[in-house]
Amino acid sequence: MQAKAIGKKIKEYFSEAGLSQTDVAKILNVQQAAVSNQINGRAFGKNSAAKWNKAFGFRINWLLTGEGPMFDTDTDGPSHEYDIEDHPELNHEEDIPVIPARLFRAPEIDIYEYVMNSQNVEKLPPVPHFQKHDLFATCPGDAMAPRLCRGYLLALRRMPADSTIINGEIYVVSTKSHGMFLRRLVDNGKGLTFIAENKKEFPDFDLEYEDILNVFRVVGVLIPNL
Repeated sequence: MQAKAIGKKIKEYFSEAGLSQTDVAKILNVQQAAVSNQINGRAFGKNSAAKWNKAFGFRINWLLTGEGPMFDTDTDGPSHEYDIEDHPELNHEEDIPVIPARLFRAPEIDIYEYVMNSQNVEKLPPVPHFQKHDLFATCPGDAMAPRLCRGYLLALRRMPADSTIINGEIYVVSTKSHGMFLRRLVDNGKGLTFIAENKKEFPDFDLEYEDILNVFRVVGVLIPNL
């Protein structure tokens, strides 16, 4: 496969994942021009192939030659395609996508260690199948159990200050008076109603708009030990 054909495949993959060249450049810690050159026909060398493999999981041999699969396909390693129907117990209609951490695309990265030790969330490898996300956070408790439990990694997207809260979706909210919460939100006209799924231990409550600092929509979950 010629270098241009390899670059075209990569470009299509990034487009499907919702990644711009700027996003890719930040992840690789290179100039955008370098990314543009690479996906528009420049042949990969061993060093650049190793770097792209570590960041995105592309097979080094595929980057160099175009031969074989684009991603590792071993059953014990990361999979190029995640079939959500394979794990119906983890997914719910009209809900956020859930992916076992073992299917994370960058095979040489322990995603939990990497996320928790990262100093710059913009350089985190993106997770395909999630909507565009700004940062990761660990689930602090079990208010949203069983679907979201303590220790899960949540992919979060910051909501604009003037955005309208979509009723019933799951968010992480930072507040002035009570810290941070992971809850399903409903706009009640005067503020937000926080709804837990584990209602026995976490009753619903209301907070006024003035008490809300930041709202992050949960757009994906990575489950450890699965």
